Amino acid sequence: MQHPKNFGTHEIHIDDLIAKNKDIDPFLIRKWERIFTLSFDRNASHEIEWSDFYVCLRKIREIYGAESKQMGYARKTLEALWEGLQRLADSDGDELVTIEEWIQVLKKVDSKKGDVPKWFSDYKKFMFKLFNVSEDGHLDINEYADGMSVYGHELHEAHDAFHKFAVDKKGEPKSHITYDEWKELFIDLFFSADKKKLGNHLFGILDVEHM
Repeated sequence: MQHPKNFGTHEIHIDDLIAKNKDIDPFLIRKWERIFTLSFDRNASHEIEWSDFYVCLRKIREIYGAESKQMGYARKTLEALWEGLQRLADSDGDELVTIEEWIQVLKKVDSKKGDVPKWFSDYKKFMFKLFNVSEDGHLDINEYADGMSVYGHELHEAHDAFHKFAVDKKGEPKSHITYDEWKELFIDLFFSADKKKLGNHLFGILDVEHM
């Protein structure tokens, strides 16, 4: 697979990112960098490009099967998601999304007003539908663990994270979460500066005390 011209030429320095974005809570910057690095930059190039989405597609085929509904859905959806992310974030048109471009998109979002780009809603829906193999609208721990393995998470990591965020208002464990709960957790993961939010752990347990 041929990479874009500037592939692999960007480095990520979290302290510099925080210094350049003093109008944003450092906790959010650290979360955005972590999401960028662990969940999207699947080939560890320090940029997001089509090959990162292709890596996910290969993992989906490996986990769910080449002829599975999950694979068919991912094949139809991932290319559109990549093209949507390019339109949203690739400000210089080099077919790469850098951490700086990623942050510029996220910092403009006012989630309290519901002003979230359509791309995030589409990706949020994609992940839930991909994970929810039973198609019952309820995501259980096994479905979540299989889905997170697409993004490189080990089974025990996914189980620990699920137990962290899948709790009721009394803190009691739940066997599943609904799509509405997933949406709330997803928005909190990306846009809440509150370290106590359960959504912080949606993409793996976050060590909030050291961020």
